[in-house]
Amino acid sequence: MIQPYIPEYFPVAWKMGLSISALILIGMTLLAFILLNNQLQRMRNQADSFGNAIATQLAHTAREPLLAEDRFLLKVHINNLVRSDSIAGAALFNREGQPIDQAGVQPPASAPSSTEVRRWGGLGENAMSTYFAPVRVNDNLAGSVAVTLSDRSITLAQREVRNTLITATLAMGVLAIIASFLISRRLAQPIRNLLAATSAMRKGDLQYRIQERRNDEIGHLIEAYNGMAHGMLEKDQVERVLQRFVSPSVARKMMANLDQVTLGGRDVTATVVFADIVGFTRLSESLAPEAVADMLNVYFDAISAASDFYRGTIDKYMGDCAMIVFGVPEEDSEHLFHGLCCAVMIQRLVTRLNEYRDARGLTTVEFRIGMNSGAMLAGNLGSRERMQYTVVGDTVNLASRLSNMAGAGEIIAASTIMADPNIGSRVRATEYGAMRVRGRQEPVGTFRVDGVHALSETLMEQRIAQFLAEISAEADRESS
Repeated sequence: MIQPYIPEYFPVAWKMGLSISALILIGMTLLAFILLNNQLQRMRNQADSFGNAIATQLAHTAREPLLAEDRFLLKVHINNLVRSDSIAGAALFNREGQPIDQAGVQPPASAPSSTEVRRWGGLGENAMSTYFAPVRVNDNLAGSVAVTLSDRSITLAQREVRNTLITATLAMGVLAIIASFLISRRLAQPIRNLLAATSAMRKGDLQYRIQERRNDEIGHLIEAYNGMAHGMLEKDQVERVLQRFVSPSVARKMMANLDQVTLGGRDVTATVVFADIVGFTRLSESLAPEAVADMLNVYFDAISAASDFYRGTIDKYMGDCAMIVFGVPEEDSEHLFHGLCCAVMIQRLVTRLNEYRDARGLTTVEFRIGMNSGAMLAGNLGSRERMQYTVVGDTVNLASRLSNMAGAGEIIAASTIMADPNIGSRVRATEYGAMRVRGRQEPVGTFRVDGVHALSETLMEQRIAQFLAEISAEADRESS
């Protein structure tokens, strides 16, 4: 019934404030009810004591006139008693309960033969209480008296006490509610801080810290969060640095389970591309080391962009050569075609980048590329103290040899690649002829890759234009 009216989010401070307020109000209401009843019972007991005392005194005073049948004196006693503001009526009865004399308000029933208190007249200010007392002579009943008191004063006093307690309860309740909400907000502040911290962590902000210091359980929780955030920040920084030396996928796997970073490998089928600068040794002799490093960074940045675009992994940089692997460590059913596209994009990107650099009087280079696809071993190789994730095998060695035999701007691929039925219709290639490769007795058939199908080249040109725009914008920022 009330579920639709309950909000989905209800702050802890409100829950605590409402709970504490409800407990305080219930407690104060019960306390006020007990105090009110105790006070009313005490006032009633005092009124009953007063009424019984008056009735007893009247019975004692009326004993002798009653025995002497002195009605005049009895009437005087009763009339004098009724003149009091606190007494509403009085009466004298014989032993048979018949009235002898009476004045003021009288109860509706006959007189009893013993001590009794009778309430009558309704509720509120019209209520009456009649107190009966026997008139005895030597343990013999001679008659009885009745004294009637109005409960108006008690009712007014009860009302005043009730109003006072209700006012005090409401005032204290309001103060208690305000105090409880202030206390609740204070107690809930660390929770809000933790909520803000976790929200920042969810958004990737690992530098957010809770500055509040407490010496209780919440303080320990805050310290635990700050410690956890610091540890996650360090792990994230290590992973970011590690991704600069190995591929992001390898870095994530290593950081996810450091215990499994051991020597070993597995047999895979993948594609490898070697991109080597033509005439680098002669070029480096004419340039300062800083200029050589800056030039390599620019061209390797272009190779990295092409590799990322086609899901490749930079295995390593070897001086002026970049080794790119497709299909490991992340599986890729199109690793061969992606490797071909990446090789084509590297040559196109280098050509466009050379035009950009030549227009600005900067040194330009040309790349030669060799590639192959097939079975190889992938895994952590090296020593226990220093290892590297890489691929090795005859397929890799042949790709390296082909890159050394390619000319400037050429992409040489083994003929086995073109024999793949999924590749021939998607690649433009020219038979390059059989080559004798060092370490092999038989010549190796090769093809020169000239391009890929039109749609892939359109996407490739768009990415090249985007990369060159980023290079130009960065150069403009540095010059300004």
